[in-house]
Amino acid sequence: MATTADRVLGLLSLFTEQRARWTVEEAAEVLTIPTSTAYRYFRSLAEAELLSSDMPGSYVLGPAVCALDRAMLVNDPFINAAAGEMSRLAADHPDTIVLLTRLYRDTVMCVHREGDRLAADGYERGRPMPLDRGAASKVILANLSPRQFRALARTKSAGEGIGAPRLQDALRGIRAQGYAITKGEIDPDKIGLSVPVLRDDNSVEGSLSFVLRKSSLCDEHQLLAELIRGRKAIEGNLLLARLRATHSDTSGADDPTE
Repeated sequence: MATTADRVLGLLSLFTEQRARWTVEEAAEVLTIPTSTAYRYFRSLAEAELLSSDMPGSYVLGPAVCALDRAMLVNDPFINAAAGEMSRLAADHPDTIVLLTRLYRDTVMCVHREGDRLAADGYERGRPMPLDRGAASKVILANLSPRQFRALARTKSAGEGIGAPRLQDALRGIRAQGYAITKGEIDPDKIGLSVPVLRDDNSVEGSLSFVLRKSSLCDEHQLLAELIRGRKAIEGNLLLARLRATHSDTSGADDPTE
């Protein structure tokens, strides 16, 4: 049975790029909860400024979401571990985009992006990408544990696409070779090159990718080699950050002033 917190989060998740505005009555109908209950949830979220009402009875996302997004950009361990390497890769290859992506529900999402000379709307930060298309998604799928993959395949929206035998064969090949290359799967005129970023227990944290034009004269093998070097540096940074966090937690617990 869903808790109150689950239902409040479910209400907040209704606000998407495709639908940015909801009324209390509309949300109550979709969530199958009483209108009075939905009203209490809207009121709480509005008081926290996660929602904002610019028209009577109608709500959009509020400024607290923007504050949370900035806090993530500044403090997220994955972004912090990768930002320096991504900036270097983008500077060395200005006609590409460098992406950092991770699993988000039943999609893959770009959480950080470097490079601004190449227009590629399909790879915007915060825009969910399909699980079964694109190098960034496929390299993450290929490195999920069997348990994670089965759980994802059980979801209605992801299961049919990622369960296809042809994709399963492709994922096994991607895992074996350690990278993914796709052409035209997200943007018709773009190529994606991606490698997985792994945690110290070998579970997948996300992926690091180059996006370039199909007409680019870049050496794909050289770009892959640079992605692999960048991935190793990011993995080292992640491990170091975890060790520091563990040491800090331990030191704080032993601090007699606490």
